[in-house]
Amino acid sequence: MKKREALSILLLLAPLSLFIGCGYKPSTYYTKPLLGDKISTNVTIDIKNPTDSVFLKDALNEAVLGVFNAKVDLKSDTKILLKVNKAEIITLDYDENGYPILYRAKTSITAYITDKNNNFNNYSAIGYYDFSLQKNSVLSDDLKHNAIKEAFSQALQKIEFKLAERGINDH
Repeated sequence: MKKREALSILLLLAPLSLFIGCGYKPSTYYTKPLLGDKISTNVTIDIKNPTDSVFLKDALNEAVLGVFNAKVDLKSDTKILLKVNKAEIITLDYDENGYPILYRAKTSITAYITDKNNNFNNYSAIGYYDFSLQKNSVLSDDLKHNAIKEAFSQALQKIEFKLAERGINDH
């Protein structure tokens, strides 16, 4: 039994030691020097679709708090302005009676960022979110808005990855 226990412990510790040894650092390790601890956020309101712009503002503030690990503060050196280029729901598939059952929310955003060192950059990203409906269901406004918000979140993650890449290159 002792050999078996030792082997079990070794099999558990081997992947952990590889993960620790690889030098993994979270993306905030690289974005924090660029963005700092306080970020001012703003979203350009799309007159054709103001509701989605509000969802993008919420998603951006959540990303600042959660992803960038910073505080939203109007009096900050880092400023992020987001613009909605496009937000749409596309039908991907139909059932045997011709009713839509599979949809994709597709969003396109541009982030204009002035970092704490007063460097200006812009980043564009596209986010997708696929979802389906049960047979004989209706695509409600709540489902549409939730899908758009999820697609915005994905696009924001892509921008965060681009910022982390810039942080790695500057590091």
